[in-house]
Parts: sequence; structure tokens; C-alpha cells
Amino acid sequence: MLGTTNAVKPWGGALTFPFVLTTWLLLLATYGFSGLAGAALPTGRVVTAFQAYQGSPLQLIDLVQGVFLSISQVFLKASSIAALLLFAGLAVSSLAAAAFALGGAILAVLTAHLFGAESDLITGGLLGFSPVLTAIALGTVFYQPSWRVGVYTALGTMFTVIVQSALNVALSPFAIPALTAPFVLVTWLFLLPRQRLEPVSAVVRDVEKPA
Repeated sequence: MLGTTNAVKPWGGALTFPFVLTTWLLLLATYGFSGLAGAALPTGRVVTAFQAYQGSPLQLIDLVQGVFLSISQVFLKASSIAALLLFAGLAVSSLAAAAFALGGAILAVLTAHLFGAESDLITGGLLGFSPVLTAIALGTVFYQPSWRVGVYTALGTMFTVIVQSALNVALSPFAIPALTAPFVLVTWLFLLPRQRLEPVSAVVRDVEKPA
């Protein structure tokens, strides 16, 4: 963890990358050891047909379910009750973080629907959990909330939906999930122009830090 943090320090920190990398390696290792349970690598077509969301506009019940599960899937739980508990915990810690989490979940569901994502992925929150993390990280952790940061965070959140879908397809031949890798990659990318969005005082502090 500490080694990874030092290696990616210019990008703002390790985030959940150690968890993602370790899980990927362990899952891939199941294919190389008979003592570990696992199935053979899948063959055939990587991208298969799916059932796109039926109907337009998005039904309110599906929107609400997708938003709730986008929040709960951060902790691998498909539960509206878990989502409410997690949201309450966020609100107690930081109202801004809770607001960005909710806004990120709504934007993720709407973006996924706009691009014609699979129905189960939309309503199950499976395209929304990484965008929720991106929204919290960019909106409240690494940047101070403002209208500029809000717009920038919205762009990052929408892009995370695209990256989530892309990695889901790219990793299909290896039969491993994308996990929160989309959140990590997009957050690192959107932290590159950090000085353009930080308050002047914060930039000055970074410059004046001893080497």
C-alpha cells in the first residue's frame, strides 16, 4: 500500500488501486493453480448481445433503484437499505460528500441510460458505483467545492461511466471484473490539471513545501 502510494503520488494517491491490483492478480492466479478454484478462460465472442433498457424516458422506479444501488455497490451490496445507511454515514461525516455521492449516482444512471446501456446494469447500479466514488473524490476530497469544481466533477463522473463500460468489455476475456479501476483511472486523469482548479492558497502551499 505504502509503496503504491509513493509510486503514484504525482497523481494524488493510490486510491483503491492496491485493492484492484491484488484482486485481479488473485483472480487470474486461479487459472494457473489447480489448488485454487476457478474456471478456464472464456472463449468465443467477447461482446455478446444484451437487452437494452426498454422504454424511454427512464422510469422513475428504475431511476431510484439505480441511484440507490449505485451507492450500495460501492461496498458490493445490492441493497437499498445499505445505500441509505451508507448515505447517512456520508452525510454525518460530510454533507458535501453526501451531496456529490447522490448527484454522482443520479448522473451515472442518466448517462448510462442516454448511451443505451444494458437494463440490468443501469438498475443494478453496476455502472454507477465507480462514478459515485469519482464524484466524491473530485468534488470534495481533492478539490474544494465550487461551481467550477461541480462542472468538472460532472464531466469526470460521466466519463467514468464510459470507462466502466469499456473495462467491462476489455476484461471479459480474462473473466475478471473491472472493480473500481474506472474510478482510479479517471480520478488520476482528472487530477492532472489540479493547479488550475485549486484555490491559489493551496497551490502556494504545495509550491512552498520543502523537498
